Amino acid sequence: MRTPENSPRHEEGASRERWILALAGLLSLLPYIAYHAKFERLFWFGDEFDLIDQMDRLGFWRWMWIAFAENFVPLFKLLWGGSVLAFGGSYSAMVAILWLTHALNVALLGRLMRAAGLSWPAVFFAQLLFGLTSANIETLAWTVQWSAVLAATFMLLALNCAFRCPRSLAPVGWAAASALSFSRGVLTGFLAAGALLWPREDGARGGFARSFALAAACVVPSLAVAAIIVVMVPAGNQGHMAGHWGAAALFGTWCYCVNPAHHLLDVDSWGPRTTLLLGLLKVALVLWSLARSSGRTRALFLVLLAFDLGNAFLLGIGRYHTGLLASVSSRYQYGSLIAVVPAAGFAFSRLLGRLTAPGPVRVIGLAALFTGMGWCLCTQWSEDLEGFTTWRGTESRQILIIDPNPEPTAVPGFPGFPTERAKALIAKYNLH
Repeated sequence: MRTPENSPRHEEGASRERWILALAGLLSLLPYIAYHAKFERLFWFGDEFDLIDQMDRLGFWRWMWIAFAENFVPLFKLLWGGSVLAFGGSYSAMVAILWLTHALNVALLGRLMRAAGLSWPAVFFAQLLFGLTSANIETLAWTVQWSAVLAATFMLLALNCAFRCPRSLAPVGWAAASALSFSRGVLTGFLAAGALLWPREDGARGGFARSFALAAACVVPSLAVAAIIVVMVPAGNQGHMAGHWGAAALFGTWCYCVNPAHHLLDVDSWGPRTTLLLGLLKVALVLWSLARSSGRTRALFLVLLAFDLGNAFLLGIGRYHTGLLASVSSRYQYGSLIAVVPAAGFAFSRLLGRLTAPGPVRVIGLAALFTGMGWCLCTQWSEDLEGFTTWRGTESRQILIIDPNPEPTAVPGFPGFPTERAKALIAKYNLH
C-alpha cells in the first residue's frame, strides 16, 4: 500500500532521502579535498582573460549581455563576473565554487533518479561514477566551464520539478536559467516539456491543458535563446553551415559514440573501430535500459537519451572544425556522464538483483564495492592533475608573474593577447 504524500511517514522518508543524497553530493568533493594543494596551483587561463578583459573595457552590466564566442550566457556572466569581484580575484575561490556546484549536481542527479523510481544501489553507483571520475578534470578545474556545470544544475532542477511537481511553474524558470547559462542549455526546455507531458502513473485525468501550457512555456526561453544565438551572435559555426553538415554530423556521431566510455574505460586505442565498438556498447546499454524499464524510469531514460543526442548534435555544429580527436576532450564528458550513468546504475542494480545473499552480507558487500570503486576513481586524479596543473597553473604563473621579460603575446591559452594587458588585469583585479 502506497504511503500518502502528505502523511508524516512520507515526510519523514523524504527528509531522510534528501539527507542521504546531500551526503552523497558532499562525498563527491573528496578529489578536491584530497588534492587541494594541486588545485591551488591553478591560475587564470585563456578565455578567462578574455572575459575579464571584456568586462573591464565594456563595464560589467553591458558586458553581461554581450555574446561570448557562440554563447549568449548573461546568467553565467552575472554569477562568474560577480564572483571574480566578490572574491577579490582568487582563482582558488572560483574553483571551490565550481566544485560545490558539482556536488549539488551529484545530489540532484540522485534525487532525479529516485523521483524516477530507481533503487538506491542504482543511484549510488551512478553518483560515484559521475561524482568522482577524473574524466571531468577540465570541467572542474577551469572556471569557464562553470557555464556548463550551471546549465546542468538548472537542467536537473527543471527535470526534478517536472517529475515531482508537474503542475508547478518551477520547471519553466529553471529551463530559462539553463538556457541563459550555456548554449547547450537550450535543450533543457525541450527535455522538461517532454517530462511534463509524460502520462502520469497514477492514471489521474484532467489537467492536460495545464501540462501542455507549462510544457510550451518551458520551450519558449529555449527557442528565444536559440534564435539569439543563430541570428544575433556573429561568432561560431551556426551562421554558415552550408557545405559543413556532413562534417558536423560525423563529429556529433563520434561524440555520442565515444563519450563517456573512452575516458571511463581508459581506452588507449583511437579510430573508427574503437568508435564503433564503444558506440555499440552504449547503444546496447540504452536500448536494454529502455526495454527493461517502464513508467517514470523509462521516461527518465528517454529524456536523458534526447539530452545526449541533442548535446552531440549541437557539439557537431559548434566544434566540427576542431577535428575528430577533439571529440574526446575532457570538457565534453560532463553532459555525457549525466546522460549515461543512470542507465549504468540501473544495469548494475538489475545484476545485483540476480545475486542471492542474506541482507547483511549484501549491505557489507555493497559498501566494500562502493568504497573500492570510490578509492580507484579518486586516485586517478593525482596523475591527471600533475600535468594539467603544470600547464594551467605553474607555467602561467611563471610567464605572467615571475618572468620579468615574457614574450609580447605569451598569455597561455589565448594566442595573440598582449602579455602586458594580461599583467595589467592581474594587477587591477588582484588575480591570484
